[in-house]
Amino acid sequence: MATLLALKGLGKIFCKEDGADFYALKGINLNIGSEHHLISLIGPDGSGKSTLLKIIAGLMAPDEGTMSLYLNEDQHNSPIGYMSQNLGLYEDLSVGVNLKLFCQLRDFSLDSLKQSGKFQNSANVTDESILDAYLDDLLTQVGLIKFKDYKAGSLSGGMKQKLALTCAISARPQLLLLDEPTVGVDPISRRELWDIINNYLATTGSYCIFSSLYLEEAEKGSLTIFIKNGELIYQGNAQELKDDVASQCFALTLKESISYQQAARTMMCNLHHSKQVIDLCPRMGRIDLLTKGPCSLEDLSADLKGLFSKCKEPFNNLSNNDYQLTKREPILEDSYINLTSAKSLDNNANGTNDNNEDIFLAPENSGDHNFAPDSKHSTNHSESLATTDKEVVIKVNGIKKQFGNFTAVHDSNFEVYKGEIFGLLGPNGAGKTTTFRMICSLLNPSAGSILINNIELKNAKSSVRATIGYVAQKFCLYRKLTARQNLEYFGQSYGLKGQELNDRIEAICQIFSLTPFLNDISATLPFGIQRSLSMACALIHRPNILFLDEATSGADPTSRRAFWSMIAKLASHGTTVIVTTHFMEEAEYCDRFLIQDQGTILILGTPDEICKQATGRISIEEAFVNCVMQRRHQS
Repeated sequence: MATLLALKGLGKIFCKEDGADFYALKGINLNIGSEHHLISLIGPDGSGKSTLLKIIAGLMAPDEGTMSLYLNEDQHNSPIGYMSQNLGLYEDLSVGVNLKLFCQLRDFSLDSLKQSGKFQNSANVTDESILDAYLDDLLTQVGLIKFKDYKAGSLSGGMKQKLALTCAISARPQLLLLDEPTVGVDPISRRELWDIINNYLATTGSYCIFSSLYLEEAEKGSLTIFIKNGELIYQGNAQELKDDVASQCFALTLKESISYQQAARTMMCNLHHSKQVIDLCPRMGRIDLLTKGPCSLEDLSADLKGLFSKCKEPFNNLSNNDYQLTKREPILEDSYINLTSAKSLDNNANGTNDNNEDIFLAPENSGDHNFAPDSKHSTNHSESLATTDKEVVIKVNGIKKQFGNFTAVHDSNFEVYKGEIFGLLGPNGAGKTTTFRMICSLLNPSAGSILINNIELKNAKSSVRATIGYVAQKFCLYRKLTARQNLEYFGQSYGLKGQELNDRIEAICQIFSLTPFLNDISATLPFGIQRSLSMACALIHRPNILFLDEATSGADPTSRRAFWSMIAKLASHGTTVIVTTHFMEEAEYCDRFLIQDQGTILILGTPDEICKQATGRISIEEAFVNCVMQRRHQS
């Protein structure tokens, strides 16, 4: 087959703040055949994916090697369409003006439109009218036509992604380059975006290279490219990657009376005691395990017994009668974590100290409570969460939020218990962020009340804030300060000073492996380290309640797993965690979660309660889509 793209010894060098050079890409040799129309690009944070896409797009020149791109000579098509992670939209301009501007900047030829005759329905036909009719047709196809005159900045996250993608395809490029096109949007919006991509490729015969953090999306490609630390690790079929780890993939199914979420989180907290397991996660009513190499069921069973013995009650007493261990089919996430070495879940690998963690992660007032999981966690999920003796930390009574004539949140009611991980899920624009901001005192409700530890939020905001930690999607770091200066600032803001502050900084830097970066300017830190620093700043005062607003957005699977390992430890020490996320599988870590749309709570319960249907168990993503679409059809 003919060649589409050839890279030979491609390298890109950047300069650090201290003047030292580092390779963003090093010695990339890659040959992509023209038979591949959909190519996925995967790799950890900072691996060079965005740099590679920018070089292919012609936005950046390589410092070493050569790149050859072989596209058909076609005067009707723009060679390349590019969609960046930051979208690049002009937020003060309307949707229609953005689309027209991006199309015209690419010198789009109208010849093919004129030949089709599709956009020449009036007697007074001009180039301008043909272009306008074509762009209106595009907006209609992607469902944005009624927002044509809206400012781009007023759109929801999902609609902004859709507009940026439409701008990228507007000039009918032969090669579409998409840098994480679906990051930060809900499952319904992701499906809509992929419908646009697939329809475009099918109707034009064009090519698409895309990067993605959703590995189920990466499997769509006929070719998968894996880069790590700027170097090419793998090029081939995703199935081959999965086959390589088939002997390392197992499933642990607990009997129904035992909470698999609680078991998974307890196991994550003690994973460093396992000699075989390098990764685990709750999924579809079971716990998926990945071993560090080929492993027999017998050896893994023996290893799990040792791991269970280190867990807190009731999981330290699990016997062979309490669970079933089986082999399972691998998914691309298994291959990814295996290649990126999921040792980040291992405390010993991180150099952390269990005793230091136990002391630091317990909230300030933890001495008055016993946070170890009790026997209720081993009972049926519904029973454990319906008990009346659980301590209510957050109580939301009929809250409502209006912005002018628009009601963002309608009469929401729910409670969050001590030590619980509670999730807020919903499509972009569903009102969950507004709800989130109200319960962490960043926004006042128009009606209703919010109690934090039995204190009316509106009457005691300063005292409540002292018990709260907050991690935003866009990290609340002072980018021109060093990591240490950020930690000192946040610590002092909560009244810490002197030796106590220094001790806290030393302890939390060990937990998050931040010590080597303490003197680095925050803006220059790798994305994953910025996330860890943001979490450390939020925890410096040992809060009782931690709010996580899409804190894992933009993180790769290995980083997300390490992140949730820490969240599991926090919850086990009594910290109450409220989280919003667009990664549906992360809701499996929650004790309970709600799904909200158009400002209304549609359903609230445990993963089991929400995912068990009359036809059997479905995934959280399927439950999410079914719930939201059913509501929209009814309304």
